[in-house]
Amino acid sequence: MSAPTGAPERVSAPARPRAEVRTDVQGLRALAVSAVLVYHLLPGTVTGGYVGVDVFFVISGFLITSHLLRRPVRGVGDLLEFWARRVRRLIPAATVVLLATLAATLLWLPSTVHARVAREVAAAALYVENWALASSATDYLAADELASPVQHYWSLSVEEQFYVLWPVLIGLAVLLAVRLRGSGRWVPTAVVGLVVVVSLGWSVHLTATNPTAAYFVTTTRLWELALGGLVAAAVTARPWRLPAPVRAASAWAGLVAVVAAVLLFDGTTPFPGVAAALPTVGTALVIAAAADGARGGPGGLLALRPVQWLGDVSYSVYLWHWPLIVVVPYALGHELGAAELVGVVVASLLLAAVTKRWVEEPLRRQPLLVGRRAATFGLLAVCVGVSAVWGVSAASASDERAREAIASAPARVADAGECAGAGSVRDPSCDVRGLLTPPEAAAQDKPAVYADDCWNDPPFTTRNSCTYGSGDAPVRVALLGNSHAGHWAPALEAGEDAGDWQVDTYLQSSCYPVEQLLDYAAADDAQNCLDTTRWAVDSVVSGGYDLVIMSARTNQLLADVPEAEQTDAAQAAYARTLATFTDAGIPVLVLRDTPAMPDDVPDCLATGPVSWDDCGAPPSQALEPDPLAAAGRADTSGLVTVREVTDLMCDDDVCHPVIGGVIAYFDHGHLTATFARTLTPEVTDGVRAALRTAEG
Repeated sequence: MSAPTGAPERVSAPARPRAEVRTDVQGLRALAVSAVLVYHLLPGTVTGGYVGVDVFFVISGFLITSHLLRRPVRGVGDLLEFWARRVRRLIPAATVVLLATLAATLLWLPSTVHARVAREVAAAALYVENWALASSATDYLAADELASPVQHYWSLSVEEQFYVLWPVLIGLAVLLAVRLRGSGRWVPTAVVGLVVVVSLGWSVHLTATNPTAAYFVTTTRLWELALGGLVAAAVTARPWRLPAPVRAASAWAGLVAVVAAVLLFDGTTPFPGVAAALPTVGTALVIAAAADGARGGPGGLLALRPVQWLGDVSYSVYLWHWPLIVVVPYALGHELGAAELVGVVVASLLLAAVTKRWVEEPLRRQPLLVGRRAATFGLLAVCVGVSAVWGVSAASASDERAREAIASAPARVADAGECAGAGSVRDPSCDVRGLLTPPEAAAQDKPAVYADDCWNDPPFTTRNSCTYGSGDAPVRVALLGNSHAGHWAPALEAGEDAGDWQVDTYLQSSCYPVEQLLDYAAADDAQNCLDTTRWAVDSVVSGGYDLVIMSARTNQLLADVPEAEQTDAAQAAYARTLATFTDAGIPVLVLRDTPAMPDDVPDCLATGPVSWDDCGAPPSQALEPDPLAAAGRADTSGLVTVREVTDLMCDDDVCHPVIGGVIAYFDHGHLTATFARTLTPEVTDGVRAALRTAEG
């Protein structure tokens, strides 16, 4: 997902007139945007279509570096002129799409996402969206959030940051080359090559250690743009003219490499890192070959009129396609079928053509803007200012509505008394009408353990633990597991016996407590998760605890275990963990994992479904296997107690997202703090029963 620059550049190429348009470059743009479009429209068909971003990065690096080597920055005026051209070419179209997307968000998307999307609009307008996404991508609890309709602006942010840095760097390299005279001809090439090496090395490292952030940050992507720059610098330093058959073969080899990445890569491919070399080096080969007129080359294919047209409007296609994919299903009220998918493609192309014709080209060539840099930067200020100010103000307004919903929810829950939440299932005479906790409140209704930073997140290099309750409490309890253990904390804090126990947390996001490596994309995460589990288990065994409460969602695969054997292997691994505690004489309460819904529940409810249960799921789908509970039931030590609340959340037909007027989930599978507190009787009863096993 990159910013395919809209119009064809006029660049130097081996043995070419400077003003000639590179039809092969336009063809590469068309290939790249097609890959991204199909990847987003039909997930699972073109599993590596995301590498279209990397193709665009290489193209941009080549074109911009070629321009800067022809017309190097020699002073502030040159630098401002370079930036002014980028502003006229890229900013107006991006702003039009941003404003249209924010309007569509406020009109059609769930109110629960308005603030987040509006803030991302502001970040996109300021061209820091990639850093914003890198930050949120490491938030485990944000993993199930609705995709932002402006998240594709991350790649535009990378490119705009590149445009700020690159003219300065190339200008300094050219200045040094001039001072060194004949011996300095290769200085720009060496400087660009150094950037490639350093950034690629960092990309490989961060992809292995923090892949979610590595995907978005500029430092891991800079080498891809610089790779295109390296081709431009090498051509400028020593122009060559390879034989036509060699150029044709090189161009075909490059195209094959790009297509192979598009077809063979998928979501499990560590990326960007080393894997990104396949599509980027392939793109560089096509560009370096300059095989437009070479017999037997792909020039004829890439020069086809529809291909050239798509390449020419690729920037606007890229801008429009993703907001349409995200927003249109909500506007229509259902998932996109085949006809609607075709409609999205047609709409993307039509809007791109209109934007190209009436926004990109007129403003890019507008005499007032071209002749006066001040007018261009004034346009930049207006575009950025309007988008950022509207984004911030819309986010503030949405946050205020959410605060009002959150503030009013406790009173409504209190008025419902014992009938709120799970209480309405215990007492059939209860008649709770309407939502006691509206979606905006539920989306932020998270147990305090999350805000208190009681977590050890990937890459699991921290050892965070929190203590709740009085230090004088006669019973010490350890709460152990992943986030699905953490969401029980409010029930532990609310019981009438809560003053009798002190609770220490040992919580690892996605990392469940077994003495076995889990399968993580980052190489270090698996070992770090295991080390964190060992720390937690050892701390419990040696900590003098009277009870261990365990719960976990077992959705992370065990490493090197066949898929068909995963559940049995996980149960056996949990049994070994349980034995570690029972062998030490510590009783264990296992809380069976709660149902999970197919989609984010507050978002779904905010769309106004016909029935709340439209946001639920049948038990066969919602109740995932729980090998921890199975291991607890199979334990023969007499020290393991298993409790579950499935009967309070599901009937024979559906697991309910709203129970007794209380929204049960703040996402798709984590309990809201309010609903968890209504489960206090079951949890308290489980704690009492588990403690009795130790006494008996």
